[in-house]
Amino acid sequence: MLRSLGDTERRRALAPSAAVGSLSPREGEVLDLLRQGMTNAEIAERLYISAKTAEHHMSRVLTKLGVRSRAEAAALAFTASREPLAVSK
Repeated sequence: MLRSLGDTERRRALAPSAAVGSLSPREGEVLDLLRQGMTNAEIAERLYISAKTAEHHMSRVLTKLGVRSRAEAAALAFTASREPLAVSK
């Protein structure tokens, strides 16, 4: 359908570890707390930020990871944490 509308761009999904690696340190903290099952309010309390700021960070995390839901983000974070680290030769 998108091609019929003129969209020719194809994007490859990043590997989970690369996607998580694209986050800022604060966004990484937010993702880790999300992975632990915390709500935005709980994340805000834990990080000493406002609920609105936590919501903003969560929105950026979802966008950078290319996911649509908190559940997808948590699953991606879990997968990334289980990937073996690349070893340089």
